[in-house]
Amino acid sequence: MLEDFRLKVFMAAVQERSFTKAASALGITQPSVSQNIADLEKMAGRKLFDRLRGSVELTAEGEVFKVYVDKLQEIYSQMDDMFAKLPPATVRLSASEELYTYLIGPALEAFVRVHPDIVIERCLFDDADLVIALAPSGMHPEDALATIRMSTSKPTDFDVLYQPSQKFACTRLCRLIARFIKDNI
Repeated sequence: MLEDFRLKVFMAAVQERSFTKAASALGITQPSVSQNIADLEKMAGRKLFDRLRGSVELTAEGEVFKVYVDKLQEIYSQMDDMFAKLPPATVRLSASEELYTYLIGPALEAFVRVHPDIVIERCLFDDADLVIALAPSGMHPEDALATIRMSTSKPTDFDVLYQPSQKFACTRLCRLIARFIKDNI
């Protein structure tokens, strides 16, 4: 969906260690690769590659630049996932009233605005595709989406646990909702 082609060219050059091989892998010309890399170097104000005879290697600045490119590409991938069309579905969700009202509900309202064919239906634990619960912090780290501090006279940390049913756990929708809630609570 969204992508900066120059970053794709940069990563191809990193992987192929050659502008010529990167051009071939991308189906573009070698001068086009060179121009895209030159544009990135101008934008960054740094030399990103050492040009060697028949190959290229990242400079120290290029190594740092690559760390940010990796992060951006992950964000682009997440955006593609989030905005791709999903088939209509109903997700049966169980969560306490307080947890749903103050944390989960507002996040899911935004998700459903992006995906209006997804219906979130509240239910009891036994019938749920997805249970979101609180547990004392650290008890179930693999299920935790976030840690929150309860404001009581004795502050206590709780993990927000994301527990999909076995059937729901293997779906793309399950992964998208988990990531969205984690990013928005």
